Order: sequence, then C-alpha cells, then structure tokens
Amino acid sequence: MDEPPVDIVDRHRANCIDAAPEYCDTCAGSGANVEAFVFAELPSGLSVTYCAHHGTIYLERLREIALVLIDHRHLVVA
Repeated sequence: MDEPPVDIVDRHRANCIDAAPEYCDTCAGSGANVEAFVFAELPSGLSVTYCAHHGTIYLERLREIALVLIDHRHLVVA
C-alpha cells in the first residue's frame, strides 16, 4: 500500500463506527468472519464494510461514490 490512508469523516452527519468489530460484507457471504478495515456510507444510505483485501479492490470506486469513506488498512497487522 504505497498511497497514504484515506480517513474522510463527514462531520456534518452523526456517523460513527461502533466499538465492536465489524466484519467484511464480501467475506461474510462465504461464512467467514474477517475484520473490516474499510468503511463507507453510500448515497443510497447503505453502509458497506470490507476487509483490507476487498477494500483494496473496491477503494477506487468507493472514492468516487461514497459520502463517507474511512480507510484503516494501515492498521492491519501482518
């Protein structure tokens, strides 16, 4: 990950991420509980969460469309 982390917070809205860990929406489809590191709120009002792997895949598109985008991939411990 050569680019700096994205940490955009829309301070005009009352959005927050709970203290409990959230899991990747894509990995959950296969029954895996993989911790999420990328969080986005879409214009439709829906929120999506992705692990570092899927967050990297979808990040470019999320940057284009998300109202709120929080990228914490830099917190992944190898």
